Amino acid sequence: MKAVVLAAGRGQRLSETGPSLPKPLVSLAGKPLVGHTLNALAEAGVERTLVVTGHGERAVRQGAQEWARLPVEFAANPRFHQGASYSLAAARDFCGEESFLLVMCDHAFSPQLLQALLDSAASDPLGDTCRVAADRSPRTDSYVDEATKLATDRTGFVTAIGKSLAEWDALDAGAFVCSPAIWNAVEAAPDDCGLSDIFAVLAQNGRLGTVDISGHFWYDIDTAADLREAERLFAASAAGAASRR
Repeated sequence: MKAVVLAAGRGQRLSETGPSLPKPLVSLAGKPLVGHTLNALAEAGVERTLVVTGHGERAVRQGAQEWARLPVEFAANPRFHQGASYSLAAARDFCGEESFLLVMCDHAFSPQLLQALLDSAASDPLGDTCRVAADRSPRTDSYVDEATKLATDRTGFVTAIGKSLAEWDALDAGAFVCSPAIWNAVEAAPDDCGLSDIFAVLAQNGRLGTVDISGHFWYDIDTAADLREAERLFAASAAGAASRR
């Protein structure tokens, strides 16, 4: 399966790392975020990846090419200062009418989390649905306040998605496996919007399922404090994986 990595953001809230450094090139455990993302995709078995660039396009391309362990193509989003909808739309030609894995470059993921999404699509075909990685593990109140939340029904389908949900039962981990139905949702959503608005269209039509990834490592990195916590959790996750070998 192909993968799409959205890596167009500016990362303004990561000011402690330097205002001119594109967010995908911010270092986590000695490797840029885009390097972690591409390596995790390769380990999960993804064969081709598109990186959607924006801010610092040339530098992000170079960084991705240096760290990639799988074939990488690029698409530029000149409207990166607007909603992420434009970054997703930039991937349409690459994806065609195939299903694909969609990940955010400002989220750190374990390969096992991404593999769970791929396994879900392989064992239970998507049809006209998409699926989001859903985490039901406990998190700190401060992390939950910033996170995108999911409300799901008894069958595991999402009924609502957003940061301000009053009632919810899982967190959106920032990784999705998408069928071509995503493009209908892109067309139905406002032109300039966030990804949650697009996936809300799918949820409203009963077409957004979930894959439970509770226990797998992931972290959404928006601020310098997030980066420090991700460093700590990444080290703990790596140590745990090494001890199980």
